[in-house]
Amino acid sequence: MEILVLGINHKTAPVEIREKLSIPAAEAENFLKRFEEGNVFTEQVLLSTCNRTEIYGVVRDGNEAVTAVKNILSDYSRLDLKTFEDKLYVLKQPDSVRHLFSVASGLDSMVLGETEITGQVKEAYLSAHENRHTGKVLNNLFQRSLKVAKNLRTHTEIGTVRVGVASVAVDLAEKIFDDLKNARVMVLGTGEMATQLLKAMVGRGASVLIVSSRHDERAQALAREFGGEAVAYEEYESRMREVDIFLASTFSSDRAVTEAQVRSWMKLRHGKPLFLVDVAMPRNIEASAEKLDNVYLYNLDDLKEIADKNRAFREGQLEVCSRLVGSQTQYFMDWLFKEFDSPSRVSAS
Repeated sequence: MEILVLGINHKTAPVEIREKLSIPAAEAENFLKRFEEGNVFTEQVLLSTCNRTEIYGVVRDGNEAVTAVKNILSDYSRLDLKTFEDKLYVLKQPDSVRHLFSVASGLDSMVLGETEITGQVKEAYLSAHENRHTGKVLNNLFQRSLKVAKNLRTHTEIGTVRVGVASVAVDLAEKIFDDLKNARVMVLGTGEMATQLLKAMVGRGASVLIVSSRHDERAQALAREFGGEAVAYEEYESRMREVDIFLASTFSSDRAVTEAQVRSWMKLRHGKPLFLVDVAMPRNIEASAEKLDNVYLYNLDDLKEIADKNRAFREGQLEVCSRLVGSQTQYFMDWLFKEFDSPSRVSAS
C-alpha cells in the first residue's frame, strides 16, 4: 500500500500548462470518478488551485497508477502527454506525506507562509470525503495536515509578518489608526494595485468611501464592487475632510497631488492623521508631502522594501518549520506502519 502524489505547480510548469490542467471545483467530482471507475486508487483527493493541480491517491501498484493518472490528465486537458509529462512530479511516501504537510502549511506556496492554501486543502479534502473518495488513510493524512498547519502557525513565526504589498499597507494603516473599523478610504485611480489595496483594507474593516478616476465608468464599477461612491475626478478634493486613507494609483505622467494640496487638506481635517499610499508609477503624490505633521506617505518602493524584509524573516523560519514537518511526517508514517504493517515504510528524517 502506497500514498502517491502526482501533480504540477508554479515551480514546475508555466501558467500556460497549469491553466490547462486546472480542474474547477464544479468538475472535481466527475474528474475523481475517472480514477474510481478505472480502479486506479482505493482512495483519492484532488487539490486544484491557481498555482497547483495535485492528485493524492492510495494505491497498491504505483507504476500502473502513475501511467493511468498521466493518461487521465492528458485526456481531460486535451494536451499531448509529451507537452507536460516532464513538468509532473511523482512523490511516494514518506515524501508524499511530507509534501502535503508542507503544502497545507504554506511552505510550498508562491508566497511563503501564506494561509489561503490551508483553507483550499481543507475544502479539497471535505469535497472528496463527502463524495466517499477517501478512507482511513487519506482521512487521517489530510486531517493531520491541517493540524500540522495549525501547529506551525502556533509554534513558529512564519506568519507573523506580511509579505504582500497590499497587506503591508494595511498593517501600516493599523499602526496609525489602531483599528480600521472607523477608517474611511478614498482611492484615486482604478488599476489592479488599487483594487488589491481596497480589498485588503476592506478585509480589515475599513469602509470604502469614494472612488474617483478620470474614467467615470471604471470608477462607478469599482465603487459598486466595494459599496462606495463614485465621484468625478475634478471634485474628489472637496471630500478630503472625510477621508482617513488616500490611495493614489493613476497612470498620469504628472504629479496628481502636490505638497501644497496635502497641506490644504490637513487644514480642512484640523490636523487629523492622514495615511497616503502612492502605488502609481510614476508617483502621483509629491514626496515632500511626507514632511507635514500627521501625514504618513508610503510609495510602492517603501512598501516593497518592508515586504522584502518580512519575506527574508519568513525564510529565516524555514529551518524550524522543516523540522516540525519532518517530525510530523515520521509520526504519521509510524501510525501508517502500525495500522497496515506497510512494507514500504521509509524513514521520514
